[in-house]
Amino acid sequence: MDLRTVLLEAIKASPEPLTAAQVKKCAAVSAKPAALKVVLNDLAQAGLLRAFTLGKATAYSAQHPQELAATALAGLVAQLTEPMATTQLKAALPKALRPWFDEALARLIVKGQAWWLIKGKTKLITPQPPRPSDLLSKPQHAALEKLLAEVNRSRRTPRSMAQLLVWLDEESNVASPPIKRATATLTTNQLVQWYAEDRARSSSSMIPIPHTWQRYASWAAAHDLSPSADTFRTALKSLYDEGRAILEPCERPQDLPEPERALQVPMAFGPPGYYWSVL
Repeated sequence: MDLRTVLLEAIKASPEPLTAAQVKKCAAVSAKPAALKVVLNDLAQAGLLRAFTLGKATAYSAQHPQELAATALAGLVAQLTEPMATTQLKAALPKALRPWFDEALARLIVKGQAWWLIKGKTKLITPQPPRPSDLLSKPQHAALEKLLAEVNRSRRTPRSMAQLLVWLDEESNVASPPIKRATATLTTNQLVQWYAEDRARSSSSMIPIPHTWQRYASWAAAHDLSPSADTFRTALKSLYDEGRAILEPCERPQDLPEPERALQVPMAFGPPGYYWSVL
C-alpha cells in the first residue's frame, strides 16, 4: 500500500484523534515528519480526514471528534454499575477526546443512552432511567422512615421501608392523560446566546444541533412549556438563511437515531446540517 493509504487506515482504526507523531508510530512508517505532515494535510484537504488543533499540535481523525467522544463515552456509560459524577466520566475518556465531553454527553442523553440522576446539588450520570426512590435525598429518606414508623403504630400489619420504596417505584397500569402544555417559543437571539455559552466550553466552533436542542428542551421544561422540533428547526434555519450561521452535515447520517435525524436542518445544497456555528 502507498503511504496515503497506510496513514488513512491507521487513523480510521484509532478510537481517538492522533497527532502526526502518533500516526507515524501507529502506521509504523519511516517517513520524515515534514513529508508526513504534507500527506496528512493533503488527505484533510481532500475531505478524507479531519484536521484540528489539539493543544499545541495538529491532530487528525477520520470522524468528527465529537462523534469519537460520543462513541467512547457510550461505552463507558454502558459499563457503569452505579451512578458516576461527570468529572469522573470525563477523566475516564482519552485525553484527546475530553474537550468534546459536554457535546458527547448531551448526545447520549438525547439518544436515551445516559440519564441524569440529581440528588440535591449532586448531578450524576446513570445508564438507566432513575427510579423515583433513587431521587430521594438522605434527609428525605430519613423523614420517610420516621413517617413510616409513626404510621405503623396504627397498622395491624406494619410495612417495611423496602415495601414503601417498591410502592414508590411501581408503575401504574392506568395510563395518565397527557398534560397539555403551551408550545415554547424560540428566538434567534436565544440560540445565539446558547451557542456562545457552549462555544466557550468547547474546543470546536461547530456545535451538534442535538446538543442545542437539549438546551431548548431543558429551558422549555423549566418554564412548564412543551418544546417543538418545528419551532427549533425554523429558528436555526432563519439564522442560516440570514447568513448569521453556517451548517455542516453529519458524515454518517444513516447511523443517527431517528430523534437526531429529525432535528437536522436543510441546507441550500447537499445533505442537511447536523452541526452549526454562529458567524
